[in-house]
Order: sequence, then C-alpha cells, then structure tokens
Amino acid sequence: MADQKFLFIVNPHAHGGRTGKNWEKTYSIIKKELLFDNDFIIADGIGTGVEASLDAAKSNEYTSIISVGGEGSANEVLNGIYQSENKAVKLGFIRSGTVNDYLSSIEWPKELEKNIAILNRGETRLSPITLSKADVDRVALNAADTGIAAKVAYMASVQRKLAWIKGNLRYTLLALRAVASWNNIPAVVKVDDRELSGGLSMMMGGFTKFNGGYKMFPHVNLFGDKMAYLIVFDFKRLTMIKKMGTLEKGEHDETIPGVYMGHTDKMVVEAEEPILFEVDGEPFSFNASKIEVHSIPKAIDIYNPDGI
Repeated sequence: MADQKFLFIVNPHAHGGRTGKNWEKTYSIIKKELLFDNDFIIADGIGTGVEASLDAAKSNEYTSIISVGGEGSANEVLNGIYQSENKAVKLGFIRSGTVNDYLSSIEWPKELEKNIAILNRGETRLSPITLSKADVDRVALNAADTGIAAKVAYMASVQRKLAWIKGNLRYTLLALRAVASWNNIPAVVKVDDRELSGGLSMMMGGFTKFNGGYKMFPHVNLFGDKMAYLIVFDFKRLTMIKKMGTLEKGEHDETIPGVYMGHTDKMVVEAEEPILFEVDGEPFSFNASKIEVHSIPKAIDIYNPDGI
C-alpha cells in the first residue's frame, strides 16, 4: 500500500463553482486524512478532464485517479482512463457535483470524510460500462441515451438553462420545457431479436438506477454483464407529462403501450437524420444518424463504498 499514489482531477465549475472556490479547504482535509501520496490537477474546460486522466494513466505514476466534481467530471476521468488501456488504474470519487445519478445508484456518500475513508480502505470492484459508437466514441458509467432525455441533457449542460435551480427539480422543469416542443424521431431500434420502429421518444441503456433523479431502470443489475434498457416509441406530449410521475418512481413496465424494457449486450438506433446523443448527462454526438451502444462488463476498477 505504501507505493500507491493518487491524482485528484478537479472540475472547478462543479456544484455551481463551489467545488473550485472550496478546493483549498477541501484539499487541506484530504492531505491531512488520506494515507497515500497525492497530487491534484485543476481541469478547467470541456475535455481537459479526459486529457489529464489519459496522460496520468499512461504515465504509470498514479495507481488511482479521483474525480472531484459531478457526473460530467466523472465521465471525463472515466474516458481518459479507458482510452489509456491501463487496467491497473483505479477510479474513485470525491462527490462534489449538483447531481450525480451514478454515485446515488451505488450509494456513494456525500460527506467528504466518508469519501476519504473509502479511498483509504482501498476496496474496489470491477464495474461494467457502456460504449457508445457514433461520429465519436464515448464510454459511460451511468446511462447513454437519445430522444427526450438527451434534449433535457443538452438544455442543462450546454445551454445552461435554469442553472440557478439546483438538484433534481431543475431536471423536472427542464423536462416539462423540452416536452412542450418535442417531436418524436422517425427511427428504427434493434435490440436482441426485437426490431422496433416508429416515432422514437426515448432510447436509453446503462448500469444505473437513476437518470436525472428518475428511476429509469428499476430492473437494472448494477454490476451485471448486460445493460438495462428502456425504449419508448410514439408517446404524445401529454402522455409524456402524465407518465413523468410513473418514471420518477420506477413503476413503468411493458404493460404501458410503446414501452420496451430488458437487458442486452447491444442496441442500435438508425434515424432518418442526425440525432443528438448523450452519456452521463453530457451531449457528445450531434452528427450521427446511426449509433450503437454496447455493454462492456467488468471494464474498470472502482472504489467500493459498501460498509462506509
């Protein structure tokens, strides 16, 4: 254990900028309580977290890379580690974002001292991820999707609408705004032996319980080999609004017309025009009309919060 070294990659804009403003105080606590040598990098800008974690993982200097921020920050660090092909590097978190559905799903605590205790204990487990292949490729811890949820993600992370509202309420209000102008996407989705077509309202796959605070995958196996999927076709705007409460509670199933659920290794969507696609709350593909989503089991070693 003595030869372990940690790198903290800090998104100063996370949590409405509070992560950056409080970092000096936060890091002083980390330096005092963490048992291992460590450094930090401020990742100030879109994509800088990917670059920093990629360089760190390829350097073989660090045994663990820790994301400090929210869901988008964690996704950038994940992609850097994945691209490095260094399977020995562990991924951990200092929870510091406004919303992080993946960390909520695995019951990662919010308290800084408990986060440090998880890192000190050193227990890890191999986690599955999704790989989305489009005009660019992107891996994700939480969920990959297109349709109405991707539009909400675009409004939240790119357009920064309603940024003054914190937490899951913001995503509910953004969803209502998105639905008001939503038009279903003419598309075909292939998943296992199913070929679904019509007006696509949503296609989502992942290893998480929540997305935007909604329990989208009540049937998920968080550490299974196959991702959970939820596909919705031909929902009218009023139906979307009526079903928001059902989705939030995770009470939806295939008895609802147009809803398809299950577990799979691969999904493919083909649309007539380019579609917006997002992973872990961050839009990443704007120009592809065909997108594949693959399950990658036991892909990355993640610190285990169980028992803290």
